[in-house]
Amino acid sequence: MARRYDSRTTIFSPEGRLYQVEYAMEAISNAGAAIGCLASDGVVLIAEKKITSK
Repeated sequence: MARRYDSRTTIFSPEGRLYQVEYAMEAISNAGAAIGCLASDGVVLIAEKKITSK
């Protein structure tokens, strides 16, 4: 049923949930850290890659 209410961030489900916000929060908690720096001659991007044990 969530599929009907998860296409826009401003539409609440009948339970009062914002699914897009919940999806974003879950993605943030699963992601590693990232840093970006802008220089006069380019950019530097550094990202953490999480390794999960099997």
